Amino acid sequence: MLKRLYTINFIDAFIVGATTVIVPLLMASRGIDIATIGIVFAAAPFAKAVVRLASAGIADSFGDRVIYIVACIANFLETTTYMISSTASGFAAGKLLDGARESFIWSTVRPSLMAASPEKKHFAFTALLSGRFVYNALGSLSVGALFAFGGFELPLAAMVALSAYILLSSLRLKNIHRAETHAKLSDFTPFGRSRKFYEIAGLFTLGSAFYSVAFYMLLPLYFAARGFTLAEIGLFYAGYFLIMGIMLHFMTRHKITMGAAAAGGAAIYCAGLAGVAFAPTSLIPAFFLSMALGDAGLAVIWEQINFIAAKESKKRAIDLSLLVTPSFFGVMAVSGVSGLAVAAWGYAPFFAALALSEIGFAAWCVRLASMKD
Repeated sequence: MLKRLYTINFIDAFIVGATTVIVPLLMASRGIDIATIGIVFAAAPFAKAVVRLASAGIADSFGDRVIYIVACIANFLETTTYMISSTASGFAAGKLLDGARESFIWSTVRPSLMAASPEKKHFAFTALLSGRFVYNALGSLSVGALFAFGGFELPLAAMVALSAYILLSSLRLKNIHRAETHAKLSDFTPFGRSRKFYEIAGLFTLGSAFYSVAFYMLLPLYFAARGFTLAEIGLFYAGYFLIMGIMLHFMTRHKITMGAAAAGGAAIYCAGLAGVAFAPTSLIPAFFLSMALGDAGLAVIWEQINFIAAKESKKRAIDLSLLVTPSFFGVMAVSGVSGLAVAAWGYAPFFAALALSEIGFAAWCVRLASMKD
């Protein structure tokens, strides 16, 4: 069961790695301007906000299997939609499916691993996350190679085929995680929670709103504007994901402390981001890859906060989903205005806001880790 679970996660990560690079550039190639691209990308966090809690309730009540099946169906429909779309509305439909797919996967993968490997604490998921980043890298790397032989259509067709494969694999899954009791309506409300619960929800919003928009939408467009080809951008992202995967594996093995991960992660990430924004074009790839070292540290503390939030929970999928729901609205708001802001003022102000948000996120994580409920 765990082997099949890992297979689905890794191939899903491969597809995400490919679409991260290809979708914003595909939209630009089909005549969609950056302001519209920003609005289209806001569809994904909207779908997450709508779907995440419902899928978590199903996972806690009936187990993981049905959620993974639906996630794989959404994956197949998403990649197919990208392949045939030529308008903003078509890509918006694809991003809605993207948000739904991500909600299904992430609503249950942490509780599944916590149930299967309780003794490994948050490092169990960090180990899976490191593997996902390696497959993200392979997916990003595949884009350039496939594009050289068949344009945008060939890598998209390959992603459709892979999504069909994991859909068939998901039909053979068995349940791992399931709550002791069925979900009740009161489980989905944020009222009556601890102070730490509310702070974590705010923390996740701060840590993801600017980061998600920059990484999955603006940076590929920024690299293209600086003269890099799709193959080169795919190679950059492949290197980034690979470095993150290796660093997460290292941190998992050596159990790096939260303070070190937070301080080092934020400093390295922001230094690399400054280089991406202001360095000569020839040095941008090196600075971008250095950001992955810091990003790995930030990912470790993100997972430690998730573990702190869920370790005493009886309905982990619901509680973890409730914690991240405000962040989806944050990403949606930033996505909606980012394209307009970049068109008016360029990329530098957005990158500055991203740096400040990641510094605040790291400092807040350290504070929360020392808090009592």
